[in-house]
Amino acid sequence: MHRSLVQDLSLVGMASSSNRSDSRRHASSTASAHSSTIPGSSSASTSSSGAATTSYHRLMSLSPPDSPNATLSLSASSSSARDAPSHRHVLSHIYDIFKCTICFGRLEDPHLCPQCSKLYCYDCIGEWLDSGSSQSCPNCKIFLQLDQLVKVRWFDDIQQLQRSLVALTCGKPGEESIVAAADLCPKHRKRVNFYCSTCEQCVCEECATGGDGDAGQHRDHTFKALQVTYEQHVALLDGELEKVEHYRDKMSLLLDKIDRNVELIRLVKTAKHKELEAIMVAALNSLDRQEEQKLTKLRVHQFKLMTEIEKVNGKLQAMRYDMEFHSKPQLIQMKPKIVAACNAIRLPPIRDFQQICVPASLKIEIPHLFETGVFVVQNFSTFGDNKVVYSNEFSDCMGRTWRIMAWCVISEDHFGIYLELVHGSPCWMECTFQLIHLEPEKTISKTIRQYFDRTPQKGWGLRDFVTLQTILEENYLRLNDSIELLYNIRPCSPTETDHALDADESSSEH
Repeated sequence: MHRSLVQDLSLVGMASSSNRSDSRRHASSTASAHSSTIPGSSSASTSSSGAATTSYHRLMSLSPPDSPNATLSLSASSSSARDAPSHRHVLSHIYDIFKCTICFGRLEDPHLCPQCSKLYCYDCIGEWLDSGSSQSCPNCKIFLQLDQLVKVRWFDDIQQLQRSLVALTCGKPGEESIVAAADLCPKHRKRVNFYCSTCEQCVCEECATGGDGDAGQHRDHTFKALQVTYEQHVALLDGELEKVEHYRDKMSLLLDKIDRNVELIRLVKTAKHKELEAIMVAALNSLDRQEEQKLTKLRVHQFKLMTEIEKVNGKLQAMRYDMEFHSKPQLIQMKPKIVAACNAIRLPPIRDFQQICVPASLKIEIPHLFETGVFVVQNFSTFGDNKVVYSNEFSDCMGRTWRIMAWCVISEDHFGIYLELVHGSPCWMECTFQLIHLEPEKTISKTIRQYFDRTPQKGWGLRDFVTLQTILEENYLRLNDSIELLYNIRPCSPTETDHALDADESSSEH
């Protein structure tokens, strides 16, 4: 492959001069082809043919007919279209060979490894060696230092050959891109420069001017510069792609909301797990307490009976001793005394077991279950002063209906949370509100116990639950402009402290 590459490169210098002559010969026809509308009349073909003839005579006047340059120019111009595919093939091989082994891009200040001769950009191999992760050639793995690299001084010659071959392939000197097969007219093998609006086809200059027997195919058609049409189509497609991206973003937003919904459900599940664990601990403690109370009663009776039994055993032992170690006459004399002692022992009645029996039953005492949920306050940043929002209604374990009210007071820099009884009988309630943060340790939690009826009262919630400044500065506000409130409510019984507080409030009101 490298031998054929060198042979093809040797032709580049010879063909480049012919390409310049060929470009001058077609200069006049190229200039005439850039009008917005090109009629397919015979006068247009005649003018194009005359311009080409004039350019040819001018070229012949500069070089004698038998000169090598004239011969080379004619042969190169006639074979440029035929040899263009092979030139592109050679040029693609040049790009494959002369590229950086690290970034795989065009070489910049190329240096090669003295061992394997692989080419690298100086900055790429320098960053590779300076990174500290490797001090060897990326290809052959030999130990390598930056000062051991060999600068490729002949690379400028290769770049010049590339530019010459590109110019020969593309038909435009100095152009730095390869003309792909799709960019060439399939009929004339020339670059497509125009767009026929009438036929809705991309055409080359020769198709547009009706050269080489094409007269009449695009007669009286309207043409646009290919670049202009391309930019219009790109703008249209960009608009369509933006619509698709907007559609995708809406789906992504919906997906984010679903993901967060899943997270909140898991959060509530975790809270309910903790509640069940607490209920289990409380139930076990209640069982232990009931057992201890009943066993205490039975132990009292056990202790009394064991004490009495020890006393009776002592008296029996004494009487048996007297009967065993006294003489017969003495025993006869002691009989009345022993009988009297036995009667005295049996005199106290033994209690019936049914009177001291404790029922062998225990109750599992389960407290009222919490009603747990999450109230998401949407569009928080749009709230004005004294803005009030309500949650959906929900029921507790006793069938009462409740709702949560969030109150934003900008003038006083506070955010309040309240619980309202919508339907049901008045009762004492235990309420815990949590302002959720992505970092669990920053979650704000507060609990109140209050008597609720359907008459609004001051103590029904937490007026100063949190400041608005805290919500904004401590990242409690989520990216979708919402805050999330976890609530746990359940009926409860008032404590002595609650009764005392109620009494104080009643006396102060009177």
